[in-house]
Amino acid sequence: MDVTWIESTDHLSRWSESIGRGPLAVDTEADSFHHYREKVCLVQLSASGRHALLDPLATVDLSSLKQPFEDGAIQKILHGADYDIRLVSRDFGLLVFGLFDTMIAARLLGEEAVGLAALLLKYLGVQLDKAHQRADWSRRPLSDSMREYAVLDTCHLEALASILGERLESLGRMAWLREECERLEGVRWRDRRDDDPEPYRRTKGARSLDRAGLAVLRELWSWRDAIARQRDRPLFKILRDETLLALAATPPATVGDLTRIAGFPDHLVRSPSAHALIEAARRGVACPENDRPDVRVETRERLLPAVSARIAFIRQKRDALATALAIDPSVLASGKVVEGIAKRWEAGDDPWDSVELRHWQTALMRPALA
Repeated sequence: MDVTWIESTDHLSRWSESIGRGPLAVDTEADSFHHYREKVCLVQLSASGRHALLDPLATVDLSSLKQPFEDGAIQKILHGADYDIRLVSRDFGLLVFGLFDTMIAARLLGEEAVGLAALLLKYLGVQLDKAHQRADWSRRPLSDSMREYAVLDTCHLEALASILGERLESLGRMAWLREECERLEGVRWRDRRDDDPEPYRRTKGARSLDRAGLAVLRELWSWRDAIARQRDRPLFKILRDETLLALAATPPATVGDLTRIAGFPDHLVRSPSAHALIEAARRGVACPENDRPDVRVETRERLLPAVSARIAFIRQKRDALATALAIDPSVLASGKVVEGIAKRWEAGDDPWDSVELRHWQTALMRPALA
């Protein structure tokens, strides 16, 4: 296999010139399981039987990829492209047009297993080894096995896309894929940690706490976030959510109390950070009543009987149509979309006036509900 390791701007420029009219298969590897903020650590490229592993951690200007990435006439093949598109846009300012997402194609064909490994095995008889799926891709040098793993994520995508594309064409569903991919091309990165004024509420199980417990959780979450930033580690590698919740429910008064919390790491008990944690817990306990977070009780909207009946009707028609098309009903219309159609219908509004609905979905569902 012709595989090139690229760690200079000139080398990337020369390789990019050979892309021609494509197709160009693309994948990325990030380090979200190992660092506080993930970054792209490797970009895999395959075109015309040639394969490249691009090291963005070296001093490489990726601007030579701008033209082939943004040229809609050059097909870019990715699998599960959402995350990749967000990352290359954020980290390198690269946009992707002319997308063919093999995962979306598989869903539109009614495949039950849409992971890349499952699809390559079914259609090409290729067995992928996913041993490095959660590897730390920021480490250098990469081992030979990691490089081989990375290349396999793109080297078969063109063949897979060709097979899936032919099946979509034969079923008259290629327009569905184009619409889905065009929507996906517009996604951009958004970091909830920067936008959320109350990130501690995202802690798994936080809804079970009262106001006093939430006040402690808020302080503990800030402590964990500061430690994670300082150490450049993901939050869960400092302290897992379930342990953070247990500390909030039973605030520790001494370092010794930490040893009685299930799942609390021994190394952290012996660390100076343990004392800072205790101080954070004490601040939470001492929080004045009027400064404690409110308990939010999320209740599901009570639907009018007519709306509920309309939802049941739409679901029945959707499920029957999905069965006839041999696709998952949620691909045709998710539960949220079905509810929106029903509400607008009963309110006398245009039931199809929704940014969530694709044109291809409307074209199929409208006649079925007439």
